[in-house]
Amino acid sequence: MDALDEMKEKWSGRRGSSPAYSSPDLLDVIRKRTRQHTLESMKYFWASFTYQIIVYALYGHVLVKYFHDPMVMIISSLGIVAYLPFTHMLMRKFKQLALNKPDGSDVSPVFNFVEHKRKVLQSFFRFKRRYELFLVPVSTLFGTLLVFQIYVPGGPFANLNGVWITIAITLIACFVAIRKENAKGFHTPLAELDKLLTEFNEDR
Repeated sequence: MDALDEMKEKWSGRRGSSPAYSSPDLLDVIRKRTRQHTLESMKYFWASFTYQIIVYALYGHVLVKYFHDPMVMIISSLGIVAYLPFTHMLMRKFKQLALNKPDGSDVSPVFNFVEHKRKVLQSFFRFKRRYELFLVPVSTLFGTLLVFQIYVPGGPFANLNGVWITIAITLIACFVAIRKENAKGFHTPLAELDKLLTEFNEDR
């Protein structure tokens, strides 16, 4: 019997007066289990934030170093703009997910606490999937054009076959990586939170 079941038994005789299981001890147990289930998602948030810092740094470096090249300037500026909404949403959801309790409550009902975490994670995952349909192809295109413009003689327009091959290989690699990333960082944690909500709700 795990800690959650033990706490439920202790509270089973008091459900008439407290059906939402708002015991601070039980809340602490649920916090730990919820934190365990969202750990992989938190790893994704940190890795993604680090990656975006690198992207901004690279674009900024290229802007400064090749300010005399209009094409590089335009592509780099558009690349930064393309990432800004994703970074904003990432940080917003990260802060919400990192909270130890739902907003506006000192000792929140346990069920609402877990449900809050799931909604935050599901909301960002939905945004992530939709925005990546735009961000991944665009950033792949921008990155490829910059590499060919800066390092390949003749630039991208003189090497269109190489550009399209590079884009295709990069998109395939990104697709494989994103599927693995989603399964580990979102599908599994969401399934575990759903299971926890179902188990807990059965005894409410």
